[in-house]
Order: sequence, then C-alpha cells, then structure tokens
Amino acid sequence: MDAASRTWPPPTPSPPPFSSRPLASPSPYRRRRRHSKKAKPPPPSTPPPTPTPQSADFSALPPELVHRALAAACASDVAAASGACRAWRDALRPLREAAALHAYGRRVKHGPVMGAAPARGGGVSGRHEAERQRALGLFRRAARLGSAAAMVDAGLMCWEEGRREEAVEYYRSASELGHPVGMCNLGVSYLEDDPPKTEEAIRWFFPSASAGNARAQYNLGLCLQNGKGIKRNQKEAAKWYLRAAEGGNIRAMYNISLCYNFGEGLAHDPVHAKRWLQLAADCGHKKALYECGIKLCAAGDKVKSLTYLELATRRGETAAAHMRDVILESLSVVNAQRALSDADKWKPRALHPRR
Repeated sequence: MDAASRTWPPPTPSPPPFSSRPLASPSPYRRRRRHSKKAKPPPPSTPPPTPTPQSADFSALPPELVHRALAAACASDVAAASGACRAWRDALRPLREAAALHAYGRRVKHGPVMGAAPARGGGVSGRHEAERQRALGLFRRAARLGSAAAMVDAGLMCWEEGRREEAVEYYRSASELGHPVGMCNLGVSYLEDDPPKTEEAIRWFFPSASAGNARAQYNLGLCLQNGKGIKRNQKEAAKWYLRAAEGGNIRAMYNISLCYNFGEGLAHDPVHAKRWLQLAADCGHKKALYECGIKLCAAGDKVKSLTYLELATRRGETAAAHMRDVILESLSVVNAQRALSDADKWKPRALHPRR
C-alpha cells in the first residue's frame, strides 16, 4: 500500500473551477417561523348614527320677525334678503317700499328733484321750505312702513325745526330697532335735556359705540373722561377716542392728540400726537388749526403759520386772531397776500366717517 492510500481520512477533492456553491439542504429539525395569530379585540361598539336634521326652513319664520330683524338694514341688504324665498319677499315688501321713499326723500331734501313743480309763493327760501316739508312727509311715510333710517332722518328734521319731543320719539323707535345713529341721537337728546339725563345717555351710547358709530364713540369717551353718568376712567376714554378718530370723527382726532401729547390714558407719544393734530387741522378743527399755526410760527414758517391762524380765526377761534395780527404785521405785503390767498383756496380734507 502506497503513502497516499495510507492517509486517513481521504483528501477531499478540490471543486472544479467556476463552479457555483451548492445550496445547503434544509435541516429536517429546523422549524419554520410562523406568525402567531392572536385574537383581535372586538371593535368598540359605535353608537347608532343620529338622524341628520333637515335643513332649516327659513320660510317658516313669522313675517313680523323677518320685518323687525331687517328694519335697521340698508336698502341693498333688504333687497338681497328678499330673494331668499317667497315668504321673505312678501314679508319685506313694506321695507322695500320704505327704502324707495326714503331714498327719494333724501334727494328732495339735499337737492332739487328733476321734474318737480316749483312751489307757489315765489322766492328761493319759500321753495326750499316747501321741499323740506315734502322730504319730511316722505320720511314719515317710510317710517310708518318700518324703516329705521327714515325714522332717524324724520327725527333729525323735527329736531332742527324745534319739535324735540317728536324727534325723540322717532329716535327711540329707531333705537329699539337697533339703528346705531338712532341710538346715538337719542343719547345726545338725553344729554341736552334740562337737567341732563347722563345715565340714560350712556345706556344708548354704549351699544351704538359698540356697533361702530364714531359719534357715539366720541361722546362715550367724553362722558368717561369727565365722569358724566359713569365712573371717570381716562384709559377707557382714550380707547374710545382712538376708535372714534379712526372712524373719522374730527373732534376725537384732536382729543386723541392731547391724550398722546400729555400721556393721559395712553403712553406719551409725540409722533402720534403730532400726526393726529395735523389730521384734525387738515379736516378743519379750529383748535387744531390754531395749535398748528403756533407750532409753525415757532418753527420759523410764518407764511404757512398765518394761513393756519387765518383759517382758525374764520372758524371762530378767538385766540387765533391776536396771533394772526402780530404775524401779519411782521410779514411783507407779498408774503401776507400769499398766505391769505392760500387760506381762500384751502379746502378741508374730505373724510367718510362711520355712521
């Protein structure tokens, strides 16, 4: 026996070149992994679905409620609501007629109506008075149909003619319908009573101011500043002054400039104070014009200062007259004429305050 045959164990033959590795045979003792199937918990019991309510039937609302809800609305809102359904269209027919009468009455009051026959008696004043009475009659007809805006205008004309009791009744009717101008005018009428009914005025100023009426916001701030009918609160007064000024009330612009200037109710801010004072002057507030004229004179601009002081004097600010005369004497004839010419051409800034 040769040496190769005596080797134990026998040598393993080398694999042939470029051969693939044989796959391992599965062991008979190897268990296959299986996913455990655990019992899933039952889904939570869901409550039975609630029946969905049917859409609201607005046509079922009482006509009186629809009429009252939109009595203080503008004509465009009334026209839009009339297209909701036939029931609303029938309920709002008086308000649509009242809106047409009110609009025609305002045209008669504020200008000549095309095609209108001239009033007898001659004279411009007689014709104007006839047109005013005609407008008042239209406002009264619209007010009887339920228009709160017509009640306000009828009350305003009665107030101007001296019939204050009738005017207050119109204001109260409009206020009960939620008209902001009616509530404000009713509050002003209580303030002008003898003696003034300040608590009643505050009662109507607050909802009108909350609705965005700039005049009511100013009056409410004034009552809070002076403690009329309510506890004095300078911080709250400044808040309402600011809202009224942002809404276009000229007196509130001047008052909020004072609040910023002296730090009353608001932090001291000369920049905002100057901004609001200038805006009030541009809108024609006589005290703001006077103060702007003084500041311009101190800054060395006497020509523009004379213009502001002349405007303030024309609006009834007596303190501006003396200072105007002093500056007028110190200027040359050319500069003085230029300043007065600028005052003649000056027009107040047009604003559209919230009503």
